[in-house]
Amino acid sequence: MKPLPLLILLLACAGCADFPELEGREQPDVGSTAYPTLIPIQENLGPPVDPLNEAAEVEEDLIARREALEKKAEELQAAEIN
Repeated sequence: MKPLPLLILLLACAGCADFPELEGREQPDVGSTAYPTLIPIQENLGPPVDPLNEAAEVEEDLIARREALEKKAEELQAAEIN
């Protein structure tokens, strides 16, 4: 059976569902509740990251990984096969 007719049947059944109304279900004091205090986003994010310093760290990590892979490749090339 192809999935398209099954999907259509499933969506038709979901369209017949009776969802309860949300009007009048909130608490009576919701309208008078105070909004939270907003703060500037820069205070929330913290100090900005130095892109040059971060790039240097990434470069060091990549160089170390490359050297480790080159060493592993040399060892595999030198290995004797029985």
